[in-house]
Amino acid sequence: MSILTGHKDNLETKRVSEEAAHNTLKRIVYSPARNWDTHVMRVFTMGDGGRTYEHEHAWPHWVFVLEGKGAVTIAGERVALERGSYVHVPGGIRHFFENVQGGGAEFEFMCIVPKEGDMF
Repeated sequence: MSILTGHKDNLETKRVSEEAAHNTLKRIVYSPARNWDTHVMRVFTMGDGGRTYEHEHAWPHWVFVLEGKGAVTIAGERVALERGSYVHVPGGIRHFFENVQGGGAEFEFMCIVPKEGDMF
């Protein structure tokens, strides 16, 4: 394994497909191709009105909020999120994330999933 350093702003940025999320960008920090064999660490940036669509899957999420204000709805319960917040979403539970700020402000969070969870 080699040493890997860098800055988020220099990572490749991909728009998440509209089938998965609205107005959301993704950067991959670590993955099986980038020094973490079993998991993927992603940084999501949601613009104004950004959100994922309600979904569920077998794997968990570990999330840490980097900037802005948003919310996660897990099994119908909405939880406010802001810079410094963290949340664990267990596998098999319906959930979605959203930017709740408006005014052009971004909501940015780090999300770690097992490698099979990085589908989009």
